[in-house]
Amino acid sequence: MACLCNGGLFPRLFWTQSTTDLDVPIVATITPTEVLRLEPITTLSGDEVKLDSMVELDITIAIAAAATTLTGITYRLERSTNGGAFTTLASLDIELAIPIIDVATSETVYPNLTWVDVPGVGTHIYRIVIETDGTAIAGVATAIAAETRALNALVVREA
Repeated sequence: MACLCNGGLFPRLFWTQSTTDLDVPIVATITPTEVLRLEPITTLSGDEVKLDSMVELDITIAIAAAATTLTGITYRLERSTNGGAFTTLASLDIELAIPIIDVATSETVYPNLTWVDVPGVGTHIYRIVIETDGTAIAGVATAIAAETRALNALVVREA
């Protein structure tokens, strides 16, 4: 959704959000899962795009006979320009310290990023991706769900 403010003048606000649960697969290979995408945004030279993003991740943890650290989950903010491949603007590695537990449980984490992008002239698509490395996660996490999530972009034109 886009909001054009001040009688057609900038800044412009773009946003998308969801509360619908989305399963993030855990497979043997490194697997990216897109969890949210903004509509295309067209910018001119010098435009700045302030991005705010977050995802509520519910991670189901297996029984742990020994304390361990869950690794192998990455939160990425990406951009595609003029229909090209997506490139990573910023990323966070998600790590959880798992104590000894005798029953499966779940942990909720809230990765988020604020970023300012100066993409240049063109049409851009921004998205949030959760990447899982099934080899690193194996035996620790049994399921991951992206729950509440949001992605906002504020485009500011240089005066």
